[in-house]
Parts: sequence; C-alpha cells; structure tokens
Amino acid sequence: MRLVSPTHRAALVAGAVAAAAGAALTFSTLGDGPAAAGTPPSSAPSASASGDPIVTPLAAALVPGPIDIDRRRPSNVVSVRIDFRAGDTTGWHSHPGPVFVQVVSGAVTLRHAAHGRCLSQVVRAGNGFFEAPGAVHVAENPRPAPAVLYATFVLPLKAGPEVSAPIPAPCR
Repeated sequence: MRLVSPTHRAALVAGAVAAAAGAALTFSTLGDGPAAAGTPPSSAPSASASGDPIVTPLAAALVPGPIDIDRRRPSNVVSVRIDFRAGDTTGWHSHPGPVFVQVVSGAVTLRHAAHGRCLSQVVRAGNGFFEAPGAVHVAENPRPAPAVLYATFVLPLKAGPEVSAPIPAPCR
C-alpha cells in the first residue's frame, strides 16, 4: 500500500514549496541521546528580548552520521509530515537530494541494500535518519500502532521529492 500516489505527492510537495518560500529553519543541539519520546525539546516558545523572534521547536531526533551535503546551486527546502498507518509503506524509491527524517511517534522499519545484503533497521520515536541522494530504500510500518515522521527535503530546483525504484536484488 502506498501512502500517497507519486502524482498526488508531487502536487503536495509543489504546494509545500510555494508555501514554504522565505521560511527559515532553526536547528537545536540535542546532545548524545534521542529526544525524549520524539517530543520537542520545549513545549513552550522560547523567551525572547523585545524585537527578537520567538523560536518554538517542533521536533527533535538523534540522527546518526556521517552526513554530507554539498549544494552549490539553489535548492528548494521542503518540510512535510508523514503519517504511517498500520501496514503503510512508501514503496521502494530514492530522492534527488538529501533528506533529514525525524520519527516523532511510533516506529518505522527502514530497509536498503548495501554490500550485497538487505539491511533493515527499526527507527523509533526520538530518533531519525539521513537519506543520501540516490540511495534506494523503503520505509514501512508493519506494527499495529501508527507512526508520525517529519521529513525535510533539500531538492534541486524543479525536482520532485522522490523517484520510484525497483526492489534491489538483495532485498527480493
């Protein structure tokens, strides 16, 4: 089962790109452990001096490295919420640019092929992962409980968020 059809997903992301134009992202340091149950570091807006903006964290997750981003050209940065119901899957795909993913609640299973093997990892609330451009993978929720993820895509101009891909041989 697909979460959203590729055509519908592209339309959603295109709308998000237009809505997100001019928005800025603020990252906070998490330390060396996952965020507590995927909750934001603070539930209340940060106090600020008069005239300073108020920063309200939305989510935090520990994302293992290494992370390498080299964007020499303008990029569209799009942040989305992904709701996985029990049994939902993204289908095998890749991305044209890097993606940061935070698991806010529940858990997903991430699978990809590497070194001739099919690797599988359960990523739980408070943790996240980095998807390198072109890396073929699938995210699934085989559990009965739903899962919520936030994903931030760094996309080349005019690129959609994902490219469908065949199942890698080691994962068949």
